[in-house]
Amino acid sequence: METRRQFSRIGWAFVVFFLVDIGIQLFMGVGLGLWMAYGGKGLPDMDYLMLAQASMYLCAFPIFWLMIRKVPSWKKEDGEKIPIGVFLLWAVVCFGFTYIGNFAGQIMMGAVEAVTKIPQENPVMDLIGEMNPWTVFLSTVVVAPMMEELMFRKILIDRIVPFGQKAAVVVSGVAFGLFHGNFYQFFYACILGMIFAYLYSSTGRIGYTIILHMMINLAGGVVPVVLLQGLDGFSAETAFALLGIAFLGLLMVGSMIGAVVLACLYGWRLPWFTGWAPVPKKGFWRTVLTAPGVVAFLVVCMGMFMLN
Repeated sequence: METRRQFSRIGWAFVVFFLVDIGIQLFMGVGLGLWMAYGGKGLPDMDYLMLAQASMYLCAFPIFWLMIRKVPSWKKEDGEKIPIGVFLLWAVVCFGFTYIGNFAGQIMMGAVEAVTKIPQENPVMDLIGEMNPWTVFLSTVVVAPMMEELMFRKILIDRIVPFGQKAAVVVSGVAFGLFHGNFYQFFYACILGMIFAYLYSSTGRIGYTIILHMMINLAGGVVPVVLLQGLDGFSAETAFALLGIAFLGLLMVGSMIGAVVLACLYGWRLPWFTGWAPVPKKGFWRTVLTAPGVVAFLVVCMGMFMLN
């Protein structure tokens, strides 16, 4: 019963985070709409994005933390360092499976469009493509990786690891995928979340996953925007952009091959540690998936997927 109660509180914490953020953004949207209706000027992309992130991380996050902090947590006593060579191999795995997961999302949404005859659009890429690269950099490369790793790795895993490392990795990855709210991002976010979860739970160092997260978002968000904006006419800037796009193509193909090879060679050798918390009589997963807070979290995420 205690396990069910703990996971329910975790689920409710995420639900409240979503609802507070959505409520504040709707309130700000209505306010800005009224301001512009009476002659006020609209805000630059930078201001809109900063207001959205302020809603999430300055308003919704503190409430999330106050709710989830009551759940008992675990901290690895001695954070383990990994050599730079091993870190770079992890980077190859992260990049490769990010691209593979992204292709899976694209294929799935393409199939949905073919069946329903309704055009499907990636809401994130459409938004990023219209923004200033510096705005995208600040949002996706600096703020988002730090806050998302804090929420989905540090805070979440520290409370699930007592039930076993595998359970912590699965819950963290799936929750991270669902958090993105659309199938374009779900698959790669889920896989990447599991990799980050394993790395953090094994080393106890959140800095590794933050750096990897920043690298992924830089290569997948900021760099393509800069390069595509450089494709204008015939100039040295255009030539540089074409070289950059070619390099990204090589990175994509090379990292996917490397990730699959590394996973086949070393994936089955990865060490896992077991949990020490008592297993619920009804089974761990049945207990977790029937916890009211977890059910509410899944319902809210399904709503977000349908809206997007």
